Amino acid sequence: MKKIVKATALSLALAFASSAAMAAENIAFINAGFLFQHHPDRDAVAKKLESTFKAQAKELEASKKSIDGKINALKKEAKNLRSADIKKREDEINKLMKEHDAKAAKFQQNAQKTENDERAKLLESIQLATNNFAKEKGYTYVIDANSVVFAADGKDITEDVLKAIGGKVPEAKAEATETKAEAPKAQ
Repeated sequence: MKKIVKATALSLALAFASSAAMAAENIAFINAGFLFQHHPDRDAVAKKLESTFKAQAKELEASKKSIDGKINALKKEAKNLRSADIKKREDEINKLMKEHDAKAAKFQQNAQKTENDERAKLLESIQLATNNFAKEKGYTYVIDANSVVFAADGKDITEDVLKAIGGKVPEAKAEATETKAEAPKAQ
């Protein structure tokens, strides 16, 4: 009987200790997608990527138009050409198409790699700002808003993190936050 009482007492003590530890947890959340969309460097990165790959994209487009022109010319002139000449032109067009496809694939791969690298830099700055803000404010956990089912008011630190990375809160979001704060509480 004493063992049962001791085990029960120990279980209750552990339950109270774990609930006290859980109460000490300070959890906040952020909307990572919103932060990424409104990152102050995002537009500059997009312009940089566009200017980096613009000339190469135009070159590929011109190559494609040239191939299309040769295909159309062959279609028009095919009835007047010998089969050996048609075969020769088809082989030339096929060779150009293979070269174009290889260049296009390499271009796509390079563009994707560069875009992923730049995206990683933006996400890293968001992560760093979130970590610093959470440590400063004493948050134990910061969870993405898409993973949160319910959160108490005041636990969304998205705007604070956006300000920490140098971004500005869009007018519509700021007005929605003010309206939400002014709305009367249901009793």
